[in-house]
Formats: sequence, C-alpha cells, structure tokens
Amino acid sequence: MSSEDNRPSTTASWRPHTDWRRFAVAAVAALALASGTVWTTTAAAIPVSFAVAGGTFQVSADHVAGTGAAQYAASVTDAAGKSHPVAVAAIGRARLTRLCQSSVAHTPFGDVTLTIRSGAEHPVEAEDLVIDLDRLDGDLTFGRVQLGRDASTLTAVDGAVGTAGAYGQQARTLVIDRMRLRAWSITAGTFSLRGAAMAISAGERPCF
Repeated sequence: MSSEDNRPSTTASWRPHTDWRRFAVAAVAALALASGTVWTTTAAAIPVSFAVAGGTFQVSADHVAGTGAAQYAASVTDAAGKSHPVAVAAIGRARLTRLCQSSVAHTPFGDVTLTIRSGAEHPVEAEDLVIDLDRLDGDLTFGRVQLGRDASTLTAVDGAVGTAGAYGQQARTLVIDRMRLRAWSITAGTFSLRGAAMAISAGERPCF
C-alpha cells in the first residue's frame, strides 16, 4: 500500500509533515485491538470477556452457515465503565462466505478505517463464535428451533447461557444470507481466514 493511494484530495485535515506509513502501522495495531475481532488457536467454550471499545464496528457476509446456535440478552462494559445492552449470538461451528469487517477510528489526523476481508475462494471457519450484537439484518433460517426457552438452560453451544428467567432461543442449525451486523465485540475459540486482506484507508469506508 503506497502513500499515494491513501493521500486525501485536500490537506486541510492532515499535517504536511505526517509520516503516513508510520501512522498507518500504528493505526492498524490500534484498530485491530479496538475492533474486537479475535483470532486464536486454542479452542475455548466461551472466551473470557473484556472491556469493549467505545463504539460498534461492522461485519458483513454473503452467507453464514452454523451448527448449534443460541441467542439471549446480556450487556457489555467499556473501559469507561459504561454498560451497553447486547443480543448475544453464539454459534458452535460457523462458515462465513465473503466476510468483511470494518472499524472507524477518529484521530487527530482525521477519520481512518481498518477493513479486513476474507478470500473470495475460502470461507472463514470459526468455532465457539460469540457475537455481542447491536443490530443484525439479513435472511435467517433456523433448523430445529426452540423459542422462549429459559436463557439459563440453553444447551446448543457449550457455555452460552444467559440469566435465569430471561428469554432465550436456540437452534440445531442457523443460516443467514446477506448478513449485515453492528457489534460491540466478537470472540471465538478459533477464527481462520485464508487469503484474507487487511487495509487501512483515510476517511470512513465501512463494509456497508
């Protein structure tokens, strides 16, 4: 990625002597941490929670196929101690086609966007995937679904349970077409991307 590719059309919001390459490297590291996406090689039932960043990020996929799915309400807390209500979506095993994740950071130099895209020929493979959702849009199909089950008794995904007495639902299978979601965090036991591409660009350039 060359500096010319990311040079804005005007210099009003950019310092003339900024080393864009150094800034890009630092921003990639910061945004990757802030985005909440986790790649690990050690499987875990439900990964340990952490303080979320101060805003949501976007994730899209053309097609998602999951085995074992559970949903219930919860909350996450940011580093400032503020709680945010979320809909937890847990999937035991998932395949995601044409995944895109984007997060925007507001910096002294202007807005920058980190985008991660999976390879077109290789679906993303994930195990013990947990998404703290703010909003989800798409076409959803559940197989062997149970709606209204007590959230503390969910069994579809090991460790994915909510508060006793709260609403929960689970399904044997889950398919989502044209998924568009905003999330506070994503964690996984394993999250494998082949042929993926990561890029940082000036301005707001989200997945959707």
